[in-house]
Amino acid sequence: MNFFGKKKTKSFLGVDIGESSLKVVEFGSVRGKASLLTYGYAELPGAEAGETLLNNPKVAGELLARLCKEAGVKATSAMAALPTSNIFSAVLSIPNGKDPRARQVAVNTEVSKLTPLPVTEMIMQTTFLDEEKKSSKKEKVVASEPLKQKGDNFRVLVTGAAKTFIQKYIETFKAANLNLQAIDIEALALVRSLVGKDKGAILILDIGGKRTNILIVEKGIPFVSRSVTIGGNTITGLIMRQMGTQEAQAERAKRDLGAMETSASDLAGGLPKLLEPIMLPLVNEIRYAIQLYSGMELSQIRKVEKIIITGGSAHLPRIPEYLASVLNMNVYRGDPWARVVYPAELSAVLEEIGPRMSVAVGLAMRELE
Repeated sequence: MNFFGKKKTKSFLGVDIGESSLKVVEFGSVRGKASLLTYGYAELPGAEAGETLLNNPKVAGELLARLCKEAGVKATSAMAALPTSNIFSAVLSIPNGKDPRARQVAVNTEVSKLTPLPVTEMIMQTTFLDEEKKSSKKEKVVASEPLKQKGDNFRVLVTGAAKTFIQKYIETFKAANLNLQAIDIEALALVRSLVGKDKGAILILDIGGKRTNILIVEKGIPFVSRSVTIGGNTITGLIMRQMGTQEAQAERAKRDLGAMETSASDLAGGLPKLLEPIMLPLVNEIRYAIQLYSGMELSQIRKVEKIIITGGSAHLPRIPEYLASVLNMNVYRGDPWARVVYPAELSAVLEEIGPRMSVAVGLAMRELE
């Protein structure tokens, strides 16, 4: 297995493992552009009892195998992504040096100051951001622009996760009889599917059921990665308590919020009052993330230019309008299918499920690009 590695395949399979759901997307290639072959989505039975997929890799693997079979997946290798809440990610400044081993020692020393886990218990990926064009071809080069700061330092993006956590992915894919081709991080998958070649400073708001990830990327590089325990399930629970209904009915009611009539007193910048328990704290978290980014000496833009919303709860009504109003910023719902070839008759269903498939789409794009 080649973590963070590359291997050519005939089709490209992305597998997004959430806390209680699986999403798969398989692409072919048409003149170098992603062409949708199939997709699928499955929920973990019993998830309402607090179970999570990776707590039982065998069960997760069996569910993944069944999903791939039902979706007609042909690929035997797949890309996966580590969730933002379970990774270490940072942009660091370290002294330049010609010896790659000395560089890695410097990186490890800095990481050891920031993470509670010993470096020896983690699998890490180091990406050099400010190498000169004459750099060794063996080192991964993301940008050739020199860092304008005092001293002979350069920036590196370091991502990593506990070996014990990654082991759960190994066991899950083994149980699914799939070759785990490489492991990415959600932030980079979202950049591929939603940001593309945009080199600006963009905040990605990934609103899930249980958690929301707040990512700020500059020139495609994640500078801020935060995960908070706020999500669409908060609204579902409120509806269940207020209406005395079951979860399925509450979910349907949540999706219909946009059509509900509300008085002027029930609106905050066009936001249904029922959504305030999720959006008010999220706005505070977004502002905090923007403040963190604006103060980062290693960033070059330092001002977020727009917000892209994605995730399974991105369909909640009036969120873009509300955020645009309170943050005075352009806000859009992301479209992960924008650079994908697919049959026209699938447009309506792909538009509906698009937000929840963004990570899987970005993973399937990784080797294709």
